[in-house]
Amino acid sequence: MDRLFTEIAMHQALGRVLDHLGQPRFWRFLVLLLNAMAPFDNALATAIGADGVPIVLDEYDTGGSDTPSPVPLYLNGLYLLDPFLQAGHDGLADGCYRLEEVAPDLFRQSEYFLSYFRDAVGEDEIQVLVRAQPDVLLSLSMGSATRFDTEPLGKLTAALPWVLAAIRQHWRLAGDAARIVPGAADLGARVETALGRFGAGLLTEREMAIARMVLRGNSSKAIAERLAISPETVKVHRRHLYTKLGISTQPELFSRFIEALGDDAAH
Repeated sequence: MDRLFTEIAMHQALGRVLDHLGQPRFWRFLVLLLNAMAPFDNALATAIGADGVPIVLDEYDTGGSDTPSPVPLYLNGLYLLDPFLQAGHDGLADGCYRLEEVAPDLFRQSEYFLSYFRDAVGEDEIQVLVRAQPDVLLSLSMGSATRFDTEPLGKLTAALPWVLAAIRQHWRLAGDAARIVPGAADLGARVETALGRFGAGLLTEREMAIARMVLRGNSSKAIAERLAISPETVKVHRRHLYTKLGISTQPELFSRFIEALGDDAAH
């Protein structure tokens, strides 16, 4: 009997999602339905245009905490280190992905994860990514304080075809695309700009590239493979860029990056 009531509630929730296609509360009803299928602690729906800057469509927190929302800090520039957005920027196909599927190999040891992600999102994250049009990427992030189990992940995978279809149809009906204005700089260029705030005239192009990958949580081995150089060469470049910036640790590099984001916003 309990299973029957659960099935009835799920069908009702799906009906509300469909009833609100093209309406402002579509994202909230979709989040509530997905949360019933695969419980999570927070959700954030965004639209990202050609300039790589996210626009918040809906924010949801199951905890009802009095702590300030982490979203403003994310929008101020930390999205530049978001592995899902980077993967989408690199052409990742529409679908539902877990953190481990898109994050760099040492992401959980990165200062971005330790100082921001773990408190703001949790220990695990799933994102649904949909390219609604050539220059607009829609993202629905679901964060959890614990790792997602196999069963809820299976339910999300089974529901994915209609979830993707509903999001695409909602976007067409809502006319939200008018809010996304293509910009002149892509995601990579914005990271370069922020890095340039504290590395201008000091770092070489190769050192800038390595600093960017270190901030995102790549190991020396992963960086070496990406740049087709040896891990030892990566370590040399890393020592040089730290020396030029007057720092000695990754937390210091992250702090300098946060400061640069503030300077970038001021300009």
